[in-house]
Amino acid sequence: MDDLAEVPVPTDLADAAALPLAGITALCTLRAGGPILGKRVLVTGASGGVGRMAVQLAALGGAHVIAFVGSPVRGEGLAGLGAHEVLVGLDGVDKPVDLVLDNVGGSQLVSAWNLLAPGGGLQSIGWASGEPAEFPPYSTFALGPARTLSSFGDAANVGPDLATLVDLLTAGRLTVGIGWRGPMGPRRRSRLQPPGGGQGRPRCGTVRLLSVSRPVGR
Repeated sequence: MDDLAEVPVPTDLADAAALPLAGITALCTLRAGGPILGKRVLVTGASGGVGRMAVQLAALGGAHVIAFVGSPVRGEGLAGLGAHEVLVGLDGVDKPVDLVLDNVGGSQLVSAWNLLAPGGGLQSIGWASGEPAEFPPYSTFALGPARTLSSFGDAANVGPDLATLVDLLTAGRLTVGIGWRGPMGPRRRSRLQPPGGGQGRPRCGTVRLLSVSRPVGR
């Protein structure tokens, strides 16, 4: 029951089902970065599911949001979600940032680290680049308050956070991107079926999608 949240009747269940994995990841990593009101928050890979959620939640939290994307096309719509700046390439970041939510990894993670203000933090969420991150010698040292680099793991007891996300969705303050709606035919089921026929310990994404429920009879 600690991972459940009620979905109000007016809320579309497909929209609610798209919230948990990306929404919980974005919310937890933003919270781990500390208070963001008035802070500069950089989101790399901002066009992805977690990135789009992070942009919205950071803007709702009062941050100045900088969205980094790989191309102008990928940046479309992010300003409407709350991004104050949408950049292709980190060279356009003209001031230090207080928090980085990194979904790209590789050389972009290193570049984002170098943009951190003293006392700032980088939350490493994903590694879409598939490239290694190579830090030059002494690049992690700086005068002043220490900067931090943290990894993100699975979340537990997410019911209250799910409820927060559902409330924001219901109020029209949070949007989700759904790439496809339709019947689950045999071919699509086979594409979604995990290796081994789905046996064994469920993965994080599967658990979270089952975490949004509606009371029977409503």
